[in-house]
Parts: sequence; C-alpha cells; structure tokens
Amino acid sequence: MECWHCERPAHANCKFCGRAVCKADAKQKPYILHSYRTATGEYKAIVVPDAVYCGICNPEQDPVTLTHME
Repeated sequence: MECWHCERPAHANCKFCGRAVCKADAKQKPYILHSYRTATGEYKAIVVPDAVYCGICNPEQDPVTLTHME
C-alpha cells in the first residue's frame, strides 16, 4: 500500500479510519482499548497513548447515536 499523503510505501494504518501512512507522515493520538467501571463506581480506561493517526480524519469526541439498526 502507499501512503495517503505522499504515495511512498506505507508502514501502518490509521487506528481511527484505516488510511495507510508512511513513518514520515504518521502522527500519534491516544486510543481507548477498553473502558470499565470499578467496584467503587469510578470509570477507568485502558489507553494506548501513541496509536498511529493519519492526521486527516476527525474521530468524534462524543458517542454518535445510530439509527435504523433494526
């Protein structure tokens, strides 16, 4: 595959949208692997702090409501 930005060989895919990126164009962004609630009611998350990010896509900060899923 080729990099979305420069068309050189890609080294990874964006964790958020799947675009291919080379090492020079890859960026980093935190990615939540899993979230949970503790026995005391506190919310916690297991996060990868430096997941590969293309720098183009815009992951939504808040959950999105899905419709017509019947």
